[in-house]
Amino acid sequence: MRLRLLSSALAVALAALVCLPAGCGSSNDVSLQGAGATFPAPLYKRWFLEYYKRHPDVRVNYQAIGSGAGKRRFTEGVVTFGATDAFMNKAEIEDVPKDRGVVLLPMTAGSIVLCYNLRGAPDDLRLTRQAYADIFLGKIRQWNDPEIANANPGVSLPDVAITVVRRADSSGTTYNLTNHLSAISETWKAEKGTGTSIKAPADNVIAGKGNSGVAAMIQQTPGAIGYLEYGYGELAHLPMAHLQNKAGAFVKPGPESGAAALATAKVPENLHVNLPDPDGEGSYPIVTCTWLICARHYADAKKGEELKKVVHFCLTEGQEYSDQLGYIRLPEELRTKCLAALDQVTY
Repeated sequence: MRLRLLSSALAVALAALVCLPAGCGSSNDVSLQGAGATFPAPLYKRWFLEYYKRHPDVRVNYQAIGSGAGKRRFTEGVVTFGATDAFMNKAEIEDVPKDRGVVLLPMTAGSIVLCYNLRGAPDDLRLTRQAYADIFLGKIRQWNDPEIANANPGVSLPDVAITVVRRADSSGTTYNLTNHLSAISETWKAEKGTGTSIKAPADNVIAGKGNSGVAAMIQQTPGAIGYLEYGYGELAHLPMAHLQNKAGAFVKPGPESGAAALATAKVPENLHVNLPDPDGEGSYPIVTCTWLICARHYADAKKGEELKKVVHFCLTEGQEYSDQLGYIRLPEELRTKCLAALDQVTY
């Protein structure tokens, strides 16, 4: 029942902006343009729809085009705000014109799950850290490999080739997966590293655009495994592997185990919460925050004022929608610091 409810809520959220009425075009209306990460898109769109219901003179249009494209469009001044799952580095921040500047605000968090399409396999297939690192390295290529089989006693795994599905676009989801793999595998760190794309993909790798594209490729490809945000996996009704965490436990992905991981995070002054390999027996191992990219100063005072109100709503009332869509609401300490950082936005 929970899965059906979550899927329905996600479907509504994904369609939300398309359904916004055009309105009467009053001179008091404000339109805010955003673009970026696909990871938080269902929640963002739900937030913006709910805000519109309360304030029909404010329309927030969000394009889920990937973190890399979102950062570029914000830097170029094409959008009011950007969104990224990969925190902007020093060089990227310095590229933003000084008269605008940057304020990065974590808005929510979520789990990156490994979904698969394997006939006869259970929905709770276990993968050791060694197994999933070696799958992405191209070292494990068959589903009945001993490293997988030994973690799943009593399960008859087929002798089927593994096809890895990665992101085709510049992706914060990829960044956070590779950040985790670099933390748990010295081989991955040396050969591939951390980045918004996977370098030198093996010959058993295919690609999909956005989280939804990866989900579709997994559904269409027997023997496939790929990475995507938890809510997209739920919406696509895809099984998700239980991953071995730092404590050695095999953990089911979901808001609860994601919240357990986020609770261990340290919150630096710049709000760059980085969790490459969280501690804790109940912590899911691949969890990330996702950031809204706001200007430090908006020349258009009306847009700056309304954006601050929208973001304030998302960080307060809007957090209630997180669980419904499979995201992790921000811990109180982090949320309080985000609200304080929002005051840096001027107009």
